[in-house]
Amino acid sequence: MSMPLADLIFLAFALSVDAFVVAFSYGLLIKQKRLSNGIKLSLSTGAGQFLMPVLGFLLTGSVHRYIAAWDHWLGFAVFTFLGVNVLREGWNHRNEEEDMPHVTSLTFPTLMAVGIATSIDALVAGISIYLSSAQCGTDPTLHAVLLPAAAIGFTTFLCTAAGFFLTRRLHRFPTFHLEAGAGLILIGLGVKMLCDHLC
Repeated sequence: MSMPLADLIFLAFALSVDAFVVAFSYGLLIKQKRLSNGIKLSLSTGAGQFLMPVLGFLLTGSVHRYIAAWDHWLGFAVFTFLGVNVLREGWNHRNEEEDMPHVTSLTFPTLMAVGIATSIDALVAGISIYLSSAQCGTDPTLHAVLLPAAAIGFTTFLCTAAGFFLTRRLHRFPTFHLEAGAGLILIGLGVKMLCDHLC
């Protein structure tokens, strides 16, 4: 059983919020070569968000037989952790002025760092994708994560591009609202996963 389409859409957008916020910040700072920098940034975050769920999925598969009896509770805990973490980060962004580096171009090490930093949550989400797929009682195969991972990566690519290139239009929009919404979506997915198993 694969993740329901609606759940996948919500998850993809929720996980892409961090990349959107980072891209928005860099969009304010970078004035030169905006097209190339925006594309490189979008590719790095999209690639990270594709690879990390696959890694989380594979790691969970190696230990799932030991946690099968309470995997639904683990899935609920994972989504709740992600949601609370996003809410906490959004609140910090709301009350603290972040020190962003003064940059004119995005170097490869910077792109690697951004790609990894914005996709850590996707690594953890790969665990939940495995657990969601395992609820049908069969061992999930790799193809069960490839489509969700591709959807998450592509959504992140689009959201990163939107955050970077629409900076001038969106600079008055409070990003805290986006992060708060993403956190609540993730918590809701955890509750739904638990209810699907217990009800």
